Amino acid sequence: MSASERSEPVRLFCFRLRRATAPTVLHRAPMIQSRQALVALVAELRDAELVGLDAEGDGLYRYRSRLCTLQIGVGDDVAVVDTLAIDDLSPLAPLLGEDGPVKVVHDVSFDRKMLATRDLPLGNVFDTSVAARFLGETNTGLAALLESRFGVKLHKKYQKADWGERPLDQPQLDYLVSDVKHLPALAKQLESRAVELDLLDEIHVETRYALERALEPEAVFQPWTRVKGARELSGSGQAIVKALADARERVAREADVPPFRIASNRVLFEAARRRPKRLRDLRKLRGLSDMPDGALRDALAAARRDGPPTIEKKPAPPAERRAERKAREKALMAWRKAEAAAREINMQAVLPGHCLRDLAGVSTLDLAAIGAVPGLGEKRLARHGATWLGLLRGADGVS
Repeated sequence: MSASERSEPVRLFCFRLRRATAPTVLHRAPMIQSRQALVALVAELRDAELVGLDAEGDGLYRYRSRLCTLQIGVGDDVAVVDTLAIDDLSPLAPLLGEDGPVKVVHDVSFDRKMLATRDLPLGNVFDTSVAARFLGETNTGLAALLESRFGVKLHKKYQKADWGERPLDQPQLDYLVSDVKHLPALAKQLESRAVELDLLDEIHVETRYALERALEPEAVFQPWTRVKGARELSGSGQAIVKALADARERVAREADVPPFRIASNRVLFEAARRRPKRLRDLRKLRGLSDMPDGALRDALAAARRDGPPTIEKKPAPPAERRAERKAREKALMAWRKAEAAAREINMQAVLPGHCLRDLAGVSTLDLAAIGAVPGLGEKRLARHGATWLGLLRGADGVS
């Protein structure tokens, strides 16, 4: 378990505002676009016990996503911060950090990543997505939760909008506000149910786990490996798809757009399947019009020069070790299913999938090794640690 899980007590969130110090509803400009206005917003919200929070990026339209807007507020009083217009967002740090109010979000991983692009912290969070999942909601999307619980329908028109464009019109601003204004009320309902089921601690620990994992380095993949079916191509086909994928990546980076907007994976696969020899062969394909002639010529030359990519295969664990792990996972899954049924709660709340996999992989069979599994939490360890140890030993045939 991480240091934060061991040292920080779980906060039982109380979703109410202090009446004497509730934020004053101010008449603001449609968007906050200056540092001065940002400082005023932070002062307005600093005494709140919780605020709704959401971030929007432009990852569908840029090579690297930018933090474009940040919506934050309480109830109907939600401010839209134009994060592209303000160079210094540091006044937000005390509000967004661990010592600030509870931030109610939906998908803490995304918000954490977006805030980190501007060196902003995020702590003291309640994630309604995690809570809904642990409470067994069939559909954990925000739109579905708001419609089922409050009869609120979020418009889908702007779900894929380019939030990096300016200016934003009033319907777009209304959409941004609507995503946040109901979050505190939703959190209150979910928290109440979590308390009834004795799951508030588990929700807190899982949210903390997601926060910590959000900024871990992502695995680096060669562009061609993202093309479906590429590994099944012949050697020459793999050489072409790799060269084209690399060329597409360079063009996308220079144009500051996502690679899929230059050419789809389907087109790259079809090009490789046809094994083109010359530029005119590639130009017969629809979907490569945004690839310059020079980039395509370079790709064909690279395919001939470099040949197929080297595919590194990790050696599989010994058969005995694979069988041992499979037996462990089977025992843990059977126990989790029975425990969830007995307590009438969701299986992920009993033991998240990532914890189950890590438990099955511990190399030392003792409580210290089990307690070191990230995202497990002290409560689960105290409640089930001895049981898990017995299950693992039994799966290994150890008495």
